[in-house]
Amino acid sequence: MVNTSNPIQKIDPVKLFGNFLCSVQNPSVYIGGETGAVKKNDDSLFNFAIAFPDVYSIGMSNQAVKIIYNALNSIDCVRCERVFAVEKDFEDLLKKFDAPLYTLESGIPLFELDMIGFSIGYELGITGVLSILDLGRVPLLKSERTENDPIVIAGGCGATNPAPFSTFFDAIFIGEAEGGMFELIEKLALMKKNGATRSEILSELAKNPHVWTSEMSKQKCGHEKAFRAVWADFGKTPSVQSFLPLPSTKPVQNHGVVEIMRGCPNGCRFCHAGIYYRPQRVKSRELIFREVEQLVEKGGYREISLTSLSSADYPQIETLLDDLNKRFDGLNVSFQLPSLKVNSFSLPLLEKIAKVRKSSLTFAVETPDEEWQLMLNKEVYAQHLVEIILDAKKRGWNRAKFYFMVGLPFPEVDGRTEERAIVDFMLDLQNRTRIQCSVNVGVFIPKSHTAYQWARQISIEEAEKKLTFIQKNLPRGKFVVGSHNVFSGVLEGLLSRGDERAGRVILSAYKKGARLDAWENHLRENQAIWESAFDEADFDIRKEIFRERDFDETLPWDCVSLGPSKSFFKTEWQKHKNKTLTKKCDSDCDHKCGVCGDKIRANTKNLSDFETPFPFAKKISRSLENIPVMYRVVFSFSKKNGGEYLSHLSLVELFNRAILQSSLPAIYTAGFNPIPRLEFATTLSIGIRSDDEIASILLFENVSESDFLTAMNKNLACGIKIERCKIVPVSNKRRRESLASALWGGLFDYDFKISHSSVRDFFESAQVSQFRANKNDFDFSLNESRAKILLSFPNDRPFRNCICAHFDRPLWEIAEITKRQTFAKSISTKSAINYFDLYDEIAKINISLINS
Repeated sequence: MVNTSNPIQKIDPVKLFGNFLCSVQNPSVYIGGETGAVKKNDDSLFNFAIAFPDVYSIGMSNQAVKIIYNALNSIDCVRCERVFAVEKDFEDLLKKFDAPLYTLESGIPLFELDMIGFSIGYELGITGVLSILDLGRVPLLKSERTENDPIVIAGGCGATNPAPFSTFFDAIFIGEAEGGMFELIEKLALMKKNGATRSEILSELAKNPHVWTSEMSKQKCGHEKAFRAVWADFGKTPSVQSFLPLPSTKPVQNHGVVEIMRGCPNGCRFCHAGIYYRPQRVKSRELIFREVEQLVEKGGYREISLTSLSSADYPQIETLLDDLNKRFDGLNVSFQLPSLKVNSFSLPLLEKIAKVRKSSLTFAVETPDEEWQLMLNKEVYAQHLVEIILDAKKRGWNRAKFYFMVGLPFPEVDGRTEERAIVDFMLDLQNRTRIQCSVNVGVFIPKSHTAYQWARQISIEEAEKKLTFIQKNLPRGKFVVGSHNVFSGVLEGLLSRGDERAGRVILSAYKKGARLDAWENHLRENQAIWESAFDEADFDIRKEIFRERDFDETLPWDCVSLGPSKSFFKTEWQKHKNKTLTKKCDSDCDHKCGVCGDKIRANTKNLSDFETPFPFAKKISRSLENIPVMYRVVFSFSKKNGGEYLSHLSLVELFNRAILQSSLPAIYTAGFNPIPRLEFATTLSIGIRSDDEIASILLFENVSESDFLTAMNKNLACGIKIERCKIVPVSNKRRRESLASALWGGLFDYDFKISHSSVRDFFESAQVSQFRANKNDFDFSLNESRAKILLSFPNDRPFRNCICAHFDRPLWEIAEITKRQTFAKSISTKSAINYFDLYDEIAKINISLINS
């Protein structure tokens, strides 16, 4: 834990690593500085890191991370910062500089923190956990941590069987963070403020009824089982703001997210999440609208997912979508429902979510046999599916995705197998609809805390046989068939139902080099490592993974209650065998699972008759048509202090979002995915700083230059700043010049990292003399190891290539480069001039045409 008597020695990655950041992919994900990031400067606060055991692009798509981050930072005595797993190239860079892994906001080395909290959304993230701890110089085993080390905790869906992780985590919070975790962390923070030791804080943490520890007992902490925390007021009170920070690099899921419902009414017997998030709780329309407004106005999002485990089960979902589309009409906002069941699917619903951007047809069928569907507690009707697809084809859809599972605990009747049922079903459906089909087949993994927690898991050989049969019997051209790495199911089986012995296997695989196993490409490389760890284990791991559990045996996860009792799951298993449906979750259901009580009850009704306000005062413009006078904002921005490590695509995304956040009257592109008409004069390689990059946008109304600068700069990430702008009227009587067509070149400073004599020899070489032949395109002055170079754009890349070839090293190892000015070509003389001087010339021409 943090020693408050000594200041924390923080890490500034831009200063520490410098241009060595160019040696890694996506260096911007390791430097922080995003819009909306919270940076508190008081080291005496309770220093908490929310850690996600996967890379930045995955972690910044995770809502739990942002909920915990923002909720904890709203507590005065807590400082919460972020850390993510890193790729191998950055791990090597940390080791090269003998630097520990650090938090993104302030650069706090992980070993200096008071607490690290891991959000475990899926079990395969465990090697990411170990990597983060190891690189942060935190002992991997809790038994080896001392009073000076952080407390390491976890939570999330992937940690409800603590046994495999018991040697790594000091404690695990079971359930929803909003159900008491934030108050708990505040209590611990106040204990630290009053001088409590690590041991005293850990002892208090263990007393919480929602916290699992390996030494949990009634005598020691007041409970021998950890009970899931549930946020009873979900949907009734505002949720924690969960869209900030806004990532500087595009994450895997780049949508605004509004959770419209928590829990699922359907009770699919294989579904762990359906148990973890019970009971169903519906968010009020008013809160949904307020959250969408925040995402549009402050987050700059125009694609918004209305999420839940089964979004179409939200009451009056079509009316909700109608009203959302009306409220945000003209603002290019599109809505998505990512989780749709077949029997709650309708074309009118799909058309409402495709009003701005057309969504794909996606169906989670699981199994096509109707008797087997009843065993799962699902109803999926083949004829209904055919009708939907035929109707969709008439309305322009020509592709559909289907998700199935194999390995489910079904009895084979008359030789009819799962794989044969899937093939027959898809061939018949494709024959009747003639639609292009994508078929994804996963291998079923029995999960703890479900009716299938006792079922056997099929072996690798069985799984591969089933998947191969499907691949061979669905002809290419009509079908695209995909599946996940079968070995990932083996690992998931080990981690989801394993006992304490699995921890030794995890540690062995990590030490042999296993990392980021949730990624198919990494797992292909790591499979041999895991197989080796399996072979070296002191028990038969494969037998343990695949075996059927006995109803009477003690299960490793019996020390955790998610609400439903074992007797409930046994009843559901019997209903599975009898092909009997269980009714949907309701506030007064006839099949008490044990979750609802006096304080927690299912809420399946829309909570308010909120009157929707319509619409925003101004709409955006998508088209250039019928706009006689437009306004072109030409602006210069700097890119330094970390901004130089943003890729050009990230920069485009950043400016597009800032334009949306700023509510500027921007003109948009036409087509499937409208975006602001943003243009750059040139791109700049990662690692090159700039004082003067040139870009422009089009507006359909004039604004003042000062208002433009203020509105944009408050929404840009650290390291990117608009320095100057000019607003030029544009006539549709004259073709607009592109910024790139006017580009002449730039003025650069090259600070060489090599000896003066080597630099001098280079500039006197025959290669450079070829550039010096035409002083109109290339000129330089040299002062020891610093060169000031003026060169035209066609010469820029060849000159840098010449340097690399001469010294036989990558450019970032040779010199640090700063662009001082970007030049345009004068209309009259074609010589190099300032871009703003060029647009003075253009403005005069346009004004003359407008007035004529």
